[in-house]
Amino acid sequence: MLLIFDLDGTVLDTYPLIRETFIQLFERFLPEYQYDETDLQSFFGPGLLDTFTKIGCNEEKAKHLFREYRKLNANLQPKYLRMFPDTREVLQALKDRGHKMAILSNKINEAITSNLKQMNLLSFFDLIIGIDQVKKPKPNREGIDLIKKMLNVEKCIYIGDTKTDMATAINAGIDGIGVGWALTSKEDLLAAGAKYVASDMKDLLKIVRDNYV
Repeated sequence: MLLIFDLDGTVLDTYPLIRETFIQLFERFLPEYQYDETDLQSFFGPGLLDTFTKIGCNEEKAKHLFREYRKLNANLQPKYLRMFPDTREVLQALKDRGHKMAILSNKINEAITSNLKQMNLLSFFDLIIGIDQVKKPKPNREGIDLIKKMLNVEKCIYIGDTKTDMATAINAGIDGIGVGWALTSKEDLLAAGAKYVASDMKDLLKIVRDNYV
């Protein structure tokens, strides 16, 4: 069984990093933009260009902010990037059980790889697919289908922390497992179509062990 993971809020606790990056970005390059904590939380998950477009930036401005965001994010990463408890141990246990594992994220591949390298988690994953490798990002099923094709695997599940992740699984015709340790509540994940919701990494291991070979 192939296990496909989202990155932000699922494998890595990137919200503090993303939050601080947006705060510094707006302070430097968009000081007129007014936002609150709810707005910051809404930026967690969608692609960056979509986010900048939705807050009123034209294409040129959105691309500029995208480039500056990447620079800021890379500089802030050592201080703010975190890993959820038991992540490494659970990934090792899943690998020992023979599961192939992949990442599908609305981040670009380079950023995903950088995050995983810093946390020494890159070696657990057989494939990484970012938003720059698909024409249609999540919740479209393209990324799931691409991973299945590249790894020559038919059976898989998708594990993520947002309603978009659950919609991605539904669109791909596979089970979605929600994780309840990020910003989206268990109730909202279930309402979005999650087959199961894990309370922590060890609970995720139990769900996979009990329900997926």
